[in-house]
Amino acid sequence: MNSTSPAPAPMAPAEDAGHLLEQGLALHRASRIPEALQVYEVLLSRFPEHADALHLTGEALWRQGRPKLALNWVNRAIASSPHPFYFNTRATILMHMGLLAESQQDLRRAIKALPNYPEAYVNLSAVYRQQKKFRHAREAAAEATRLAPQAPAAWNNAGAIDMEQDRFEEAVAQFARALALDPGYLTAHKNIGKIRAHQHDWQGALASLEQAQADPCDVEAACLLARALVHCGRHDDAVAPMQRAMRHATPEVRARALAEPDAMAALYGVCATLEGAAMRFAESAELYRLALESMPEQEALLNNLGATNFRQGHYDAAIEVLRKALALHPRQVLARCNLGVTYVMAGQSEAAIAEFEQCLRDDPDFMPAMVWMLGEKTHIARWEGVPELRERIAAHLDNPGNEQTVSSFILMSNYDDAKRLKTWTQRSATLADANLGIRPFADAATRRTAPRIRVGYYSFDFRNHPVAHLTAELFGLHDRHAFEVFVYSYGPDDGHPARTRIAASAEHFVDLQGQSIQQMAERIREDEIDILIDLSGDTRGARPQLMACRAAPAQIMWLGYMGTSGTPSYDYLVSDNFLAPPGTEDCYTEKLLRLPETFQVIDTQRPVNARQATRADHGLPEDAFVLCNFSQSFKIQPETFDAWVRIVQGIPHAVLWLAQGPEGFEHNLRAHWERAGLASGRLIVSPRMPVEQHLARIGLADLFIDTFPYSSGATANDVLWSGVPLLALTGTTMVSRMAGSLLHAIGLSELVATDHADYVRKAVHFATHRGELAALRARLAQAKDARRGYFDTPRFVRHLEDGFRQIAARSRAGLPAAHIDVAAQPDDKQPIAGILGLPSTSKAQAAI
Repeated sequence: MNSTSPAPAPMAPAEDAGHLLEQGLALHRASRIPEALQVYEVLLSRFPEHADALHLTGEALWRQGRPKLALNWVNRAIASSPHPFYFNTRATILMHMGLLAESQQDLRRAIKALPNYPEAYVNLSAVYRQQKKFRHAREAAAEATRLAPQAPAAWNNAGAIDMEQDRFEEAVAQFARALALDPGYLTAHKNIGKIRAHQHDWQGALASLEQAQADPCDVEAACLLARALVHCGRHDDAVAPMQRAMRHATPEVRARALAEPDAMAALYGVCATLEGAAMRFAESAELYRLALESMPEQEALLNNLGATNFRQGHYDAAIEVLRKALALHPRQVLARCNLGVTYVMAGQSEAAIAEFEQCLRDDPDFMPAMVWMLGEKTHIARWEGVPELRERIAAHLDNPGNEQTVSSFILMSNYDDAKRLKTWTQRSATLADANLGIRPFADAATRRTAPRIRVGYYSFDFRNHPVAHLTAELFGLHDRHAFEVFVYSYGPDDGHPARTRIAASAEHFVDLQGQSIQQMAERIREDEIDILIDLSGDTRGARPQLMACRAAPAQIMWLGYMGTSGTPSYDYLVSDNFLAPPGTEDCYTEKLLRLPETFQVIDTQRPVNARQATRADHGLPEDAFVLCNFSQSFKIQPETFDAWVRIVQGIPHAVLWLAQGPEGFEHNLRAHWERAGLASGRLIVSPRMPVEQHLARIGLADLFIDTFPYSSGATANDVLWSGVPLLALTGTTMVSRMAGSLLHAIGLSELVATDHADYVRKAVHFATHRGELAALRARLAQAKDARRGYFDTPRFVRHLEDGFRQIAARSRAGLPAAHIDVAAQPDDKQPIAGILGLPSTSKAQAAI
C-alpha cells in the first residue's frame, strides 16, 4: 500500500505549483495516470526539485508497471526531502521487485519517523508475509487495523495473511470488513474471488471478480474473471475482460499476472473462444503477441500464435513464428508438425516432409505427423516407405485408446476400407467436436410449417471450383412452387462465370464471406431453412463447424466431401445404390439419402470452347493410343501407378498423359517410370489449364484410366462430358465408387473394374480392340446427346426434390432421420441397347 497524498511541505511553493499539484492529484486518484504524469511534467519543468511532484511521478510510473524508472524518481524525492510517505512508496516498489530486505528497511524508517503510519504497517505486514514470517506479519497487520480501523486496506491486508495460510473463511471475513467500509475496494473483491476460485466455487467467484475487474490494469483479476466465466459457461463474456487487461497492462505487469496459477489456461480458453464459432483470429493473435511480449520464450504461446497466423492464411508469418519456437524448443513436436502443415499449404512439399520426418524421430508415435507426411509424400510421388507408413498409421488408428485427431481426407486417399474409415473418422470427429466450443441453438428442434420447403445450399466453393462447375445448372431447375432455394456463399468472389450463373439463377444468393460461424448460423436460422446442404464438407477453406450449431432441423452432406463426417451434426449423406450399396449403411454415421441413378449432378449448359484442340497443340503423338488421367497428384497412389505401367507395357504405341502437379511431382514420377523400363517420351505431363480450355483438350485422349482408392468425381464428369470413355476401379468406400456410379448411370458398367488385375486387363483389352472401344464411345455420345441417365439434369433435380420432400416431412412430423430410397421417375427416353462381350474373368463384379 502506498499513498498518493503529498507530504506536508514546510515551505509552500509558488501558488501555481500548488494548483498544478492538486490538478495532478485529482487525475492520479481517478486512475488517469498518463494525464497526471503530463501535469507533473509541467510542474517539474518549472520547479525541478519539487519533492511531492518527484514522489508522485514515481508513484504514477509504478502504477504503470515501470518500477525501475519509478524508483529513480522516488529516490530523487527522498534526496530532496526524506519524508515517511516517500519511504513507504519506495518500499512498495522494492517489495514488488523482490528486494524484501531493502523494503523492510525503508518501512522501518517510515515508522520511526511517523509511528502512527498505518499504511507503512500494512506494507510491512505484506513484506513479512512474502518472507513467510506470518507471526510478524500478523502483528504488523494488527497494528495497522488498530491505527486505522476505518481503512479498508488494513483489513484487506489482514485477510491476505489468513488467505496465504489457507484460513479461507477467516480471510473472507476480513475482506468483508474491508468492503463494509468501502464497497468499491477492488482488491478485497479480487481476493474473495481468488478464494472462491481456489475452492472451485465459480458462481461464488463471479460476483466478486465482476466487481474487481473494474480496474482495467489488473491482469490477475481479469484472468480470474475470464476463467470463472468460462467455467460458468459464459465463454463469450470472458473475452472482453481478458482483452482489456492485456491491452492496458505493461509487459512487466502481464508477466507477473500470467505467472499466476491457471492464468495461462484462462488466456488459452479466451483465445479458443475467439477462434471457435466467432472466428476472430486476428484478436486471438493479438492476445498471443501481447503475452509473448511478456514471456517471449513460452513455447505454447509461440506455437499457438503460429497456428493462429496459419488459420488467417498468413503462412509466412506462421512459418517465422514456428521456426522461432523450434529454435528455442527443438523437440516441440506439435510446433514442428504445425510448421510442416504450414509448408504444405505454402506449396513447399519437401520442406514439409523434412519437418514431419524430424517429428517422428523425436516422437515415433506422433500420428498427425505420420498422416500429413503420408499425404504429402503421395502428393509429390515420393512413394518410398509409403506402404509401411500406412501400416503404422492403421495400427495406431485401430487402437481404441488413440486420442490423436487426423485428416480423414488424407485417409480416404490411402485406405479402401469403409468400415474402418468410419471408425477412425468418428473417433477423430468426436475429439474435434469436444474442442469446438460451439453450442447448438436452443430451439434447434423447431419445425417449420410454411407451404414451400426452404432449402439452403452452403459452400465455400461457389467460384472457379468443381463444386460450382457441377452445380451451376442445379439451382435454377428447382420447382419454385414447392421449394424456396437459398445459396449461402462464404468463399471468395473470384468473378468466375460459374459463380455469376449461380448467383443469377438462385432465388436467394447470400454472400456471407468474412462472417463468423456464429453470424452465418444466425443468418441461416433467421431464414428458417428446413434443409441445409453442406456442399464443401471437410475440405480446404470449408467451415463444417457451422453444422454443430444446428441452424436447420435437417442437415445434409453432399458432393464436396465424399464420405462419412463421423459427427452427429449431419443427418443425411447423399448417395445412390452403387455408391453405397444396400447392406453398407453401418459404414456411415449419417442416414443415407439414396438417389435412384447417381449421386452427382452435372451442368449440361456449360459453355463450349469453340476452338478445336489438336494433338500437336499438346505434344501428343498423332498415331499413339493416348491413356490419360487429369486428377490431382495426391490421388495417384503407387499401386495405381504400377497398374498404369503394366497397362502401357501391354499396349504398343501407348502413351500416358497426365496433368502437372506440385514442385517435385514430375521429377519423382519420371524416376519411377524410367525404373520400370519405359521410355521417357511415353509419359507426357501437361500444364493445368482453365476449365474451358481443359475440356477442349480432353477429347484428344482415347481412354481415361482412373485413380484408386480416391476415384474421380468432378474430373470424371469432365471426361464423360467430353466423350472419352473412362475406366474405373472400385472398392468399398464412397470415394472409390464415384466414377463407377456415373458409368452405371450412363449404362457403361463394362468400364467398371473390381481389382487391379481386372483394371489392367480391361484397359489393355479395350486399347487392343478398338472396335469395342469405339462402340463404347458412341454409346457415351448418344447418352449425352439424348440427355439420358447421368446427363438428364432436370430429372436428377426431380429425384433430389423427392428426397427433400421426404426429409422435410419427417422433420416436420418430429421424426428422426431415417434412410431414404428415392424411387426413379419414369424416363421417356429409350435406353441404348447392346452390352459388349468381354473375355471371362476369374473374379465376377459384385456389389459390396
